Amino acid sequence: MSPELLKNKNHYKNVLSIMDSSEWLLFISTFIRRKNLITIIYWAYLFFGLIGVLYILFDYELINVESRYWIIGITGGLLLSLLVSPVFHELIHALFFKLYGANHIKFKWNWSLFRFNVQATDFTLSKMRYYIISSITFTLFSVLPFILAFYSEGTLLFTLLSLSFFHALYATKDLAVCSYLYKIPDSYIYNSEEDKTVFYKTLPR
Repeated sequence: MSPELLKNKNHYKNVLSIMDSSEWLLFISTFIRRKNLITIIYWAYLFFGLIGVLYILFDYELINVESRYWIIGITGGLLLSLLVSPVFHELIHALFFKLYGANHIKFKWNWSLFRFNVQATDFTLSKMRYYIISSITFTLFSVLPFILAFYSEGTLLFTLLSLSFFHALYATKDLAVCSYLYKIPDSYIYNSEEDKTVFYKTLPR
């Protein structure tokens, strides 16, 4: 959709605008805890992830594994989730943004949110398309490593579990946006040239 169409106040309404990192932090902390299908799936994933870790722990008798495997694996997963997976995560976002019509994309590191970020300027994205992008990145960098951990051992096992968990934390911004949009049936996200994110809903006609 062209951003110009959103200016038609008879058809679309601005329901929320986010200007800076402090507003994003408040937004994330609010909507990641809002009870709906999105957050239930997210928190259920973390809960069953904990159950899975306990299962692996006792099934493989990891209590007796040398501490160096724990340290190297968990540290490796943390470094991957901080330095590697965020880059690929955002590159996937950028590829889909281009696929959906974005003309200008910029990359930056946000110290306030401590995350690598991609921003498509003067670009509109529908709710469903945002859901698709978020589902792909969460599956690739959280769900898939967790599943692969069941078929791994030693340092790789701990690396995959660590990557799965820390990326799930990294993805809270995406999931908070999905949570916010959940009860707005026909909605859009607009990123302005001033790095402002605006959420619109379609008005009944």
